[in-house]
Amino acid sequence: MEDALLTFSFVLVTWFWGDWKQWRQYYSTIIFWDLGNMIYCYLTFKKPLWKFTTIIPESISNILMIVVIFPCVIFLFLPYFPRKEFLKQFTYVCFWTFIFSLIEWWALRMHRFAHFNGWTLKYSVIFNFGMFILLKIHYEDPRWAWLISAAAGIFIMVYFEVSL
Repeated sequence: MEDALLTFSFVLVTWFWGDWKQWRQYYSTIIFWDLGNMIYCYLTFKKPLWKFTTIIPESISNILMIVVIFPCVIFLFLPYFPRKEFLKQFTYVCFWTFIFSLIEWWALRMHRFAHFNGWTLKYSVIFNFGMFILLKIHYEDPRWAWLISAAAGIFIMVYFEVSL
């Protein structure tokens, strides 16, 4: 039930405030995020760091994220990103980090999300902050985003001892 409510909320908010007309310019960043999630799911299949524990199967939950939630977030996040002033940009990223971290905290309390192998909400907050910065970097220069995400992915795999 919570999954449907969260998904419906994202779709509803995006319906009114998302930049649907410019979907083509956001498409590659959506694919970048989707691919990153799929790589995470594949590499951590046997040793996950976090996982949805919803009533729907995990694979369906991941597909819902890739097909619905991630595009909605991109349509809301990128168009309103402040053009100038570092403080406004920092605050904007903090706002989105707070939203995602609050959703995760709530899902943890509702037993709809779980952490494993040393991952904690603190790591999720750091990860979310970096993720939103990385999405903006990808939007502006995908080469840097791929390089940074590869380095971050390797660091996380080594730090949390996720073997290939």
